[in-house]
Amino acid sequence: MHSYRPPGGASRALARRCLSVAVWAGLAGAGADVRADVRAEAPADVQAPTGAPTGERRAVPQTASTDATARILAAERLGRAQPAEAARQLDALLPSTPAFSAERLELLTVNGLTSAIAGAEGAGERSAAQLEAWGNHPSAARAPHAAAAALLIRARAVQQGGNLQRADALAGDALARLPADAPARERYRFVFALGNIKEESGKLEDAVRLNHEALALADADGQAWCRSEARSSLAYNYFGAAQFERSRALALEGVAIAEQALEWVALGRAQNSLSIVLSAMGDRQGGRRARELALEAARRAGARSDEVRYLANLSDFFLKTGDFKTARAQAERALVLARELRDINSETIALTNLGLAHIGLQRIELGKRVVNEAIAIEERRGSMIGVSETAGELGLSLERAGDLRGAVAAYHRHRATDTRLQDRDQQKAILAIEAQYEADRRSRALALLEREGEIKAEQLRRRDLQQWLWWLLAGVLGLSSGVVALLYRRVRRANRQLARSNERLRLQSERDPLTGLSNRRFFQDAMGRLAADAKLDGTVYLLDIDHFKRINDRHGHAAGDAVLVEVAARLRATLRDDDLIVRWGGEEFLVVVPAVAPDGGDALAGRLLAALGDTAFSIGAQRITVTASIGFASFPIGPARLRVAWEAAVELVDNAMYLAKTHGRDRACGVRTLQARDAAALAEITHALEAAWRSGRAELTLLHGGSERAAA
Repeated sequence: MHSYRPPGGASRALARRCLSVAVWAGLAGAGADVRADVRAEAPADVQAPTGAPTGERRAVPQTASTDATARILAAERLGRAQPAEAARQLDALLPSTPAFSAERLELLTVNGLTSAIAGAEGAGERSAAQLEAWGNHPSAARAPHAAAAALLIRARAVQQGGNLQRADALAGDALARLPADAPARERYRFVFALGNIKEESGKLEDAVRLNHEALALADADGQAWCRSEARSSLAYNYFGAAQFERSRALALEGVAIAEQALEWVALGRAQNSLSIVLSAMGDRQGGRRARELALEAARRAGARSDEVRYLANLSDFFLKTGDFKTARAQAERALVLARELRDINSETIALTNLGLAHIGLQRIELGKRVVNEAIAIEERRGSMIGVSETAGELGLSLERAGDLRGAVAAYHRHRATDTRLQDRDQQKAILAIEAQYEADRRSRALALLEREGEIKAEQLRRRDLQQWLWWLLAGVLGLSSGVVALLYRRVRRANRQLARSNERLRLQSERDPLTGLSNRRFFQDAMGRLAADAKLDGTVYLLDIDHFKRINDRHGHAAGDAVLVEVAARLRATLRDDDLIVRWGGEEFLVVVPAVAPDGGDALAGRLLAALGDTAFSIGAQRITVTASIGFASFPIGPARLRVAWEAAVELVDNAMYLAKTHGRDRACGVRTLQARDAAALAEITHALEAAWRSGRAELTLLHGGSERAAA
């Protein structure tokens, strides 16, 4: 298990949950002007230093202010590796910063965030309380900034404690309260923190938007470590969206910036980001080398929290190569360090890798207990995507170890909590964000040119009108009706063009851009047309390509995309024009056939197996054998002719498809009859389909594909 959260489907066994670099990134400070505003009504914990006059203003020399800011930012850099020492330096610097000054605001904010992110008990809250007291005095200088900073520190502390929902709410409130005139370095802290929390919560599209803004703010501020780590964090997001080339480019930019500035902590984080995306792209040796460089940089900087994360990544590398003993040793070492540092994220990763290593060594029950301990931590934290991904990887490991019953249970848990299945358009949305940044820039430049041309044309027209106004007044009145008619025709033409554009956009939103098949959005609309009273009539098939991850690992992601395109083409060739074919997500396809004879469902399932498995796929110069597992059922379903809502129908065939996989793959499992007379009985049988089959409450058909027939 990498310290990473990838998209679903094909990458389930690669990298599971992102221990984001942003959790550990020291946040760039708030640059501000230097002028102290000492007031008599200051609360006790934010009073001016002893001996300072009250009720009057006192000018602070520019050199002193500049020196204080430089020392605060130096401590902030140090805090990313050695938070305790950074906090000591900041505490010592506190008396030299005037109350209500920009330096005091920056010092308290940096001290609180450093302590909260490092998990130092009570230290972050002490700074937050002082800032909150400051913010409760609206007449004090920078009171809104202080109130927002107090919320941000508490959001980071809550995130570190594991409550992501509460952290999201606090950080969002903090950013909303931050005044619009906040300097780039100060705003960067807030945007970067919220982006990290969104990413860790699984809200990938929001994280990409925020981290793009954070990167722009970091570049405007100019601190090298900040610029590097902003790129590393955004690289994580693009990895999560399966945009590997974009992720690799950002990680390499982060490496180059950190190397040039000799920023060891930032270099380790950039190398860690690079290692994960290289492994995903099939370059395992390059990924391992980058991991080793990340670990070396962390040790050179004395960053123990980063070191434990990179050890966890090395453990994952040995899991992937089948060296389970070494993987277990690395995970045990990482677990000790994580618990010593009270690092919940690293602890869950180390527990998961340790459990998977035990399963690989055939200590299956022990391994399941350890992985389930990690899942329990994720549940307490409210990270459902973490629960889903860890359960999915547990299922894959148990399947390889031969514990099919345990694998099915883990897969069901993975599917039940897989929030990514509810929004497979997320990757497309992230690509749209990237394109929108460029489109907006071009549109603004074009609009500016057009506006300049319009202004010049208007100036010329007005000059001509002034010269000829009295002579042509009658002619203008006569022509006005013609001008109105011309404008009316132009408006109608523009409206027709807009209607055509809207129709094109609607069609694009209902199509999968890779295969050209319908997507989930279109499917939901189609169900309204096919299903009377939300009840389905017809036969539903759910196909999942077997071992699709192996295709990506062995032949590359371009070959994987080509396989998906060819699968779509073969489905079209096998089915009728009025049959509905949907790319359900990842390597899954859904087919709805409006009307099939009682025994026709089995025959069509056999043809679908043969269409995919009997003839190898030609992908460039490669010949790739592709099979699929299929679940299917016809509705209304007998013997009671129960009418079924389409959501329940899809869930039933999904469970049938998993039975086909657990019974050997390249198979189709059809549900012929169910002893169910209402929705409650249907749901009970659906969730325990194999048990219902063995007890006689369900009648199933199991068809073998071409690979099984050839073996026979």
